Amino acid sequence: MNRLVLSELSWTEFEKYKEDIEVAIIPAGSHEQHGPNLTFATDSDRAYEMGKLLAEKLYPRVIVCPPLNYGISYHHMKFPGTMTLKPDTFISIIMDIGWSLKEHGIKKILLLNAHGGNRPALGVAIVKLKEELGIDAAWIGSGTDIAKDLLETKGLSKIRGHACEGEVSQSMYIAPWLVKENSLEKSKLTDSLYGKRKFFTGVRWDFDKVTENGALGDATLASYELGKEMTELILKRLEAFVCEYFFNEEASIIDDGYYV
Repeated sequence: MNRLVLSELSWTEFEKYKEDIEVAIIPAGSHEQHGPNLTFATDSDRAYEMGKLLAEKLYPRVIVCPPLNYGISYHHMKFPGTMTLKPDTFISIIMDIGWSLKEHGIKKILLLNAHGGNRPALGVAIVKLKEELGIDAAWIGSGTDIAKDLLETKGLSKIRGHACEGEVSQSMYIAPWLVKENSLEKSKLTDSLYGKRKFFTGVRWDFDKVTENGALGDATLASYELGKEMTELILKRLEAFVCEYFFNEEASIIDDGYYV
C-alpha cells in the first residue's frame, strides 16, 4: 500500500517525496454528537480515512495532513460533549496550516470536508488562502453529499444526513470503530419546520429542536455493503475532481460529472 500521510512520515522521508507532491489534503471534521449511533470523532475520522484512500489512488502526487478534529458545531452544543470552534478560529487554523505548507513548497490544498457546519467557513478560507497566500485551494465533501444520487435509489429515509443510514454505513466500511452497533436508533424527529421539509436558506437550526436523540434518518438500515458502494463511488468522484481541477488532466474515471 503506497500513500503519503504526513503523520506517518519522518522529515527525511518527507524531504525525499517533496518534489513529487502537488496537492496537500486537509481533512476537515468536527467533535460533535452523532446520536447514540456514532462517536464524537465521526466526521474527523471519516474525512481522514477518505483522505488516505484518495492518497493511495493518487500516490505520490498528494499528501494527507493531520485532520482538523474540531469544527463549527454550535448547532449541536445542547448535546453534552460537543465542542465547537468559532468560525474565525477555524479559518485561522486553516490559514496557518496553509502558510506552513507553502513554506515547504506545497501551493495547492484540498480541504476534504465531512461536516456540514464547516461549509460557510470553508468557503471563506479558500478565498483567503488564494488572495492572501497565493495558494490554489478548494473544498469538497467526502460523504453522503457526494453520493446522494446513489442514496436516492436505495429507498432510505427522506430526512437524513447526520448519524443516518448513509453516514453509519460509510463508517461501517472505512472506520468501524466509530459505530455503536448495539445502540443504533432511528431518528426521533420533533414537530419542527426542519422535519416538515421546510428548509429555508440562511436558517441556523439547533439540532435539539430538530431531533430528540441527535440523529436523522434510520441508522438501523445501515450496512457494510452500502458503505462500500458509497465509498467506492465517492472515491471515484474525488479522484476525478483532483485530476481535473488541480492536475488539469481529464479524468478517465469520471462517470456523470455529479461530483462537481
